[in-house]
Amino acid sequence: MEKDTSTKARKEKELTASKRVWQFVKEDHPFENWLLLVLATVLLVISLYILIAAASDNNSFADTYFNISDSGWAIFDATWKVILISSLIVALSVGVIVFCLWPIFTPSFKELKNVKWTDKKTLFKNSLIVLLFIGFLTGLFYLFNFGLVPLYNLIFGA
Repeated sequence: MEKDTSTKARKEKELTASKRVWQFVKEDHPFENWLLLVLATVLLVISLYILIAAASDNNSFADTYFNISDSGWAIFDATWKVILISSLIVALSVGVIVFCLWPIFTPSFKELKNVKWTDKKTLFKNSLIVLLFIGFLTGLFYLFNFGLVPLYNLIFGA
């Protein structure tokens, strides 16, 4: 037991500060991950609204709801700066959302390695069967429509 604690303590000392932070982020913290996901989603929606308002030709909408160009900050004094900053925030929030959802998808990638994929001949044959069946159903529904519309017009006098 003492040997395990000394090994663990030695490994802790070997880790640099950035590695410790990354190790903490990679551990399971479900509440923090869900909170980060919700906040990133809210940030994404707000930044998309600002981006759409800044990029729109309708200046009344942008001036009424998102008049941040008159805030006095130098980074918001031009429309292109607002578009650039909101685009960066959109990219950042999408990255955070992918980061939060990544642990959900990692088991799927492991399972995909176990899937036995079909050969090209079987894939082509099955795809052709599906397309022919869709064509058959399309023709059948077209015939039903072709026959039922005049009957409907006859009954209801349209």
